[in-house]
Amino acid sequence: MLIETSRFGTLDLDEKVFIEFPWGIPGFEQVKRYVLLEHRQGPFQWLQAVDEPSLAFVLCEPEVLGLRYSIPREKAMPIRLEASEDLVVLVMVSFDRQQKRISPHWRGPMLFNSSSRLGYQWSMDEEEIKKNVREADKKCLG
Repeated sequence: MLIETSRFGTLDLDEKVFIEFPWGIPGFEQVKRYVLLEHRQGPFQWLQAVDEPSLAFVLCEPEVLGLRYSIPREKAMPIRLEASEDLVVLVMVSFDRQQKRISPHWRGPMLFNSSSRLGYQWSMDEEEIKKNVREADKKCLG
């Protein structure tokens, strides 16, 4: 399928690589289909909307940012996770080019099931942060 993007031009992708966000992403609930694209050789990836050419988010593995998440079973249920090895957790990041700073959106990790191709953004409350987010040195962030 050909998809138009503002950043990458026209992409010819197999629909099998699409990831469905049944509820969309907060603030973009109407956009349901995305694809993950590699960003050069670095640790970042683009989550490109299939049906909205200008909509894309930069993501990376939480470990790159010194974070670790524990994902409770009930949080994996919406993406129909059956095997833990199918779980992919990524964090959205913003770049401030003037300040030369990266800002991770660590309170809202993106959860993906690589088998079912389902995903959603888990918006964590303070209690969930205390229980489920750790820095690499195991210190609690909450």
